[in-house]
Amino acid sequence: MSENELSLKVLEAYTRDVGRGVARIDYDSMDTLNASTGDVVEIKGKRRTVAKCLPLYPSDEGKGIIRIDGLGRNNSGIAIGDSVTVKKIKATAAEKIVVAPLEAIPPIDERYLADALESVPLIKGDNVMVPYFGGRLTFQIVGVSPNADAVLVTQKTVFHIAEKGEALRGVPQVSYEDIGGLT
Repeated sequence: MSENELSLKVLEAYTRDVGRGVARIDYDSMDTLNASTGDVVEIKGKRRTVAKCLPLYPSDEGKGIIRIDGLGRNNSGIAIGDSVTVKKIKATAAEKIVVAPLEAIPPIDERYLADALESVPLIKGDNVMVPYFGGRLTFQIVGVSPNADAVLVTQKTVFHIAEKGEALRGVPQVSYEDIGGLT
């Protein structure tokens, strides 16, 4: 592990963070990574994913943990209790993103995706959920331009919705946050 990487234990996301593309770590970890609030971090489990870095609540400080939602855990191939490697990376503004729906979707204006996902960091292969009329639509990122460690969605990002068959893997429909803790 390099100087600017950390190994952190994964816990469930705070309820308010679910679906926002964020990972919460403590201030000491942010200092070690030379990261600030809002910077993009790479999370490596069995696979790699990216998220925006936010600080943990004070009650979680100093525990060596990272809080990630179910979608982020699925994207990185890890579960609650696993350890992941985290490092700060640079994200480039996305020019074009190609997404494939993982389920049947109603007709949707592709410009809505740029609005709904503005400022969310993405990489090819990740799944992303988009709020839509009280529900959620799930897409897989099948292409990004420019080719970079991570891209950030902006108002200028052009989305293209590909055919459903282009998505390579599904996303669990129920995650830990949906049902809460099991005892």
